[in-house]
Amino acid sequence: MAQEFGTWKTPWGDINRFQRLTDDIVHRFSDAAPSIPVPFTTAQWGSLASIVPQANSGTKKRYGRYGNSFVAVIEFGDSVRARAVTAGGESGDPKSKHFNDQAERYSKGDLREVYFYRSQLKGHTEREYHPGSSER
Repeated sequence: MAQEFGTWKTPWGDINRFQRLTDDIVHRFSDAAPSIPVPFTTAQWGSLASIVPQANSGTKKRYGRYGNSFVAVIEFGDSVRARAVTAGGESGDPKSKHFNDQAERYSKGDLREVYFYRSQLKGHTEREYHPGSSER
């Protein structure tokens, strides 16, 4: 630790990082590019929201290669309620505003409300899909 980071007191988040730069299947990582600290460990150590950081050639930091890309808490009753978060890079399109829009939320375990009912969607919908229609 002292050799790589200057001190053994290096915070976990300075080492354990989330980074998605491209939509490549095999991710490339760079200490010089933006990344987000992640407090989670692997599920092996009991973390429900888990990320598995691995050493990479050419980096000192460890970047999550796999783990939970989706975490949800669901309440079933007269109506369904849920909170969830998705890891960044899930849209598959680095040019999309949604490519990494949940990465910070994911790294903090900050689950968002999930909308199940039409009344909940009001004000939260960018577009609607109508099967069989050419309208977008």
